[in-house]
Amino acid sequence: MNNWLMNDRRMMKTTLLILTVLFFSGVCPAQIVELDLQKCRKMAVENSKKLQSAEQQGQKAGFDKKAYRANFLPKLSATGLYAYVHKKMKFDIDGGYLPVYDVNDVGQAVPLNSLYMPEGKPVLGADGIPLFKQYAFMPDIDLALGIENAYTVGVMLEQPLYMGGKVRSAFRMASIGKEIADLNVKYNQAEVLAEADAAYWQYLKVCEQVKAAGKYLEVVKELVRNLEDAYRTGMAAQNDLLKAQVKQNEAELMVQKAQNGLALSGMNLCRIVGVDLMSELTVRDSLGEGIVSGLWEEGDNITGRPEYNMLERQIELKEKEVALTRSDFLPQLGVSASYGYSDGITLNGKSDGIASFAALASLKIPIYHWGEGRNKVKAMKAEEEMVRLKKEETEQMMQLEVARARYNVEDAATRVRLTRRSLSQAEENLQVSKNRFEVGMETLTNYMEAQAQWQKAWSDWIEAKAELRVNETYYLKSTGRLSD
Repeated sequence: MNNWLMNDRRMMKTTLLILTVLFFSGVCPAQIVELDLQKCRKMAVENSKKLQSAEQQGQKAGFDKKAYRANFLPKLSATGLYAYVHKKMKFDIDGGYLPVYDVNDVGQAVPLNSLYMPEGKPVLGADGIPLFKQYAFMPDIDLALGIENAYTVGVMLEQPLYMGGKVRSAFRMASIGKEIADLNVKYNQAEVLAEADAAYWQYLKVCEQVKAAGKYLEVVKELVRNLEDAYRTGMAAQNDLLKAQVKQNEAELMVQKAQNGLALSGMNLCRIVGVDLMSELTVRDSLGEGIVSGLWEEGDNITGRPEYNMLERQIELKEKEVALTRSDFLPQLGVSASYGYSDGITLNGKSDGIASFAALASLKIPIYHWGEGRNKVKAMKAEEEMVRLKKEETEQMMQLEVARARYNVEDAATRVRLTRRSLSQAEENLQVSKNRFEVGMETLTNYMEAQAQWQKAWSDWIEAKAELRVNETYYLKSTGRLSD
């Protein structure tokens, strides 16, 4: 008994929770989003994380370019050094007797009071040094060098004068990198727009397919109702009624699949434009039948494609890499100047700060490196040639892609025209078959076949129109003209 009461209470709580969720779902309706093609593209571009990442890469390349530009200018830096040595360095200079010298008229030092032998030679001591009559006495000198609180501070200015073209090549490479990053943004933007267009036209296609499936279901239901009335009066066989009911079941399943497809395509479109997946979409466009005006005006030119221009920049980048590699083996000249102040070094307990200016010029001339520079330059030239070959191959693939896109548009336009004609013929055939069936001159099988042909012709026409719109987008993308 107690277990039954506990289960009953648990069931009541669950029911209350479900009712609460359903109530608030009704109170908070889904967001309504109105879309047309241009708005869809704009929202997709603003929402794309891939495009945002490419834009960040472009900003990074811009900062790199500014950083390399700074290498043309002098670099000013401050320097500082502090030293502490607890123990003083002590050393002695021995004293002794030093000969006395004088300076003659021509500025030469000559000894005074030298001792000479009768033959005029100087008298030498035991150590072989000449002896003098007079000597000056120098006492021993005790020295103590202290570095207890020594410091030096200053500023330094450095300027490269000639680095073999390295600075200029590096800056140009950074500039090309910025251009490639900007082209990559355009490439990703075209990718986002193509994805948005495909999702948008897919949603419109499924919208029309839902209408077509609903219309087909109405036609089949009407047939079933007529057969039910005829069966009750004995004017129709039971198997004919069953056949029609089977077709009705198939039509109802077709409607359900179309509605589910509409929900999924709507969720996918919501994901791309950056709104809640359960938003209610309202579109203001429709699937047209003809090719948009101006599609063929600029021809099948691929030079406007970001990928093509990126390959052009990559070749130029490799050329600058060759120059950068060569600069490592060319003369390099630079100058620097510094001004500083030092204090804290004591000699026998006394210290005196000193300010000084220094200038320095450095020159480096590579002479022989066993062919290292030549081989590195050849390796970079080989990479440059590889990029050129890749560009030629990719250019042919792009031209093939443009031709394929053009043919797809033309084929889709032809398919739209033919399926529209087939739909008109299927509608006429359905009407004729219906009239003949009502007067007993057409079998039920033929009439249902006419209904199925009409439904298929309508579906094919919708598919063809959506395919035309998507193929137009891909053609614009293949020629570099897809933009928001």
